[in-house]
Amino acid sequence: MAIASLLKRVWQWLKLGWHWQRLRRPAATAGQQEARRALALQMADARGLPMKIGQIMAGMGDDEAFRLLTQSIEPWPLHAMRPVLQQAWGCAPERYVRQMDESQAAASLGQVHKAVLHDGQIVAIKLQYPDISQALHAEMRLSGLLPGMGPVKRWQFDLDAYRQVLADDMQRELDYQREAAMQQRFADAVAVPGLRIPAVIPALCRKQVLVQQWCEGQRLATATTWSLTERVQLARTLMMTLFQSLFVHGLVHGDPHPGNLLVSREHGQVVLTLLDFGCMLEIDEARRMALLRLILAQRGETSVQPLDAWAAMGFDARKLDYIAPQLAALGRILFYPFYHDAPLDIVHWQPGQQVAALLGDQRWWFRSAGPADLFLLMRVFQGLLAQLQLLDVKLPWWPVLMLAVPEHIRQQALEWPIPHLASHHQMPTTAAQHLKVAIVRQQAEDIHMAMPASEAFRLSELIPQDVQQQLARQQLDVQQLEARISEEGLQPRELFSLQTDDAHYRVWLE
Repeated sequence: MAIASLLKRVWQWLKLGWHWQRLRRPAATAGQQEARRALALQMADARGLPMKIGQIMAGMGDDEAFRLLTQSIEPWPLHAMRPVLQQAWGCAPERYVRQMDESQAAASLGQVHKAVLHDGQIVAIKLQYPDISQALHAEMRLSGLLPGMGPVKRWQFDLDAYRQVLADDMQRELDYQREAAMQQRFADAVAVPGLRIPAVIPALCRKQVLVQQWCEGQRLATATTWSLTERVQLARTLMMTLFQSLFVHGLVHGDPHPGNLLVSREHGQVVLTLLDFGCMLEIDEARRMALLRLILAQRGETSVQPLDAWAAMGFDARKLDYIAPQLAALGRILFYPFYHDAPLDIVHWQPGQQVAALLGDQRWWFRSAGPADLFLLMRVFQGLLAQLQLLDVKLPWWPVLMLAVPEHIRQQALEWPIPHLASHHQMPTTAAQHLKVAIVRQQAEDIHMAMPASEAFRLSELIPQDVQQQLARQQLDVQQLEARISEEGLQPRELFSLQTDDAHYRVWLE
């Protein structure tokens, strides 16, 4: 990438940081909305990684400001994108294309143009922005999203693993030939009434170019004015697509933001068109069978130790061991839609609040025990919930699951061998149960955390370097404190208290 282009990306990230800090300041609702819109517009201008992050926020049900990133971004003019097509095809585009329109759909890595081939076929040509690959690599480094930036951890989250998952996912999305193959694979595998997957034209696809059937349709929000029957059909198609692709095929469309869905009425039928297969999640058989068996266990169709099932899904059993007694109740909260037979009113299902009530600060410990790639699947389910809420449809999840997942797959899950893990969580009653941290800040939200007491053995990893430096000025060496804890044991005590210009820190064992 040229120096000028790199400097431009640096400047865009600096502006994003300024808008983000503005958003974090206490302000009235109107001011917050203005700040959100300004941040969204800056993400749109930057495209690449910033725009992708904004689309994730939109797909997870964030406010209207970020939804503009899925539907109203100004595309590049055709003459600026033409060299991409000519270089990829190795000839003038007119060799294959009779007519090509200006783009009406811009995305984070590229944009789509409607075109007509010489045989009369109407197609969508997705072109990757020039130099977006180099820009994305630079942004990953600028934003600290590539591994090698140092193990920054809180609640023992392996942030490097999360960065690697996001980096790998974005790199895969840059390969349009891979996307075309995944799109064809998904279309061949997933058969759901009312679902349409555009057919790709492999002969014209390249790493920076994807050519597929042009599909007419409108945004999902358009369907909010349709009849209840039509909205129920759309909702059932959305749910069955996720359940079948996950539990039967282990191949899940991982980018649920609104810009990737089109709805239409055709010959008296409601059709849902699924677009953009750049982010695809491949879930191995062991993990999806363990998840399905855990769901079946909630309905009393089988028995399984929750710790065993969560570990089989990739969770860190050592960490879950600390909250093993709460895992059964946690499953009842998280999988409530599947064992509650009545149509689910999403408004009345508040898993976040219920998990917080059950686990308190230990909910972060549970999340940190999950594999890094789990957040991509969580994003898909959050996207589904946002879509059902938008359609204002209440469906019973279990009957839909039974329609989507054949009986032999459910039977396979019932018989799937899950290794039994013995619990070793035995903490002396005289020892502290938790390491607690309280940070009271003047210009931001207070922070309160509770971790297993054994985390005190690695204080030097948990406490930020700037705080350690301030403690050192007060003659408190964190590594020495860590060594003293190892020598004296996890007895309830005050570890340290620190007052700075803008915050008060307190850390103790309880």
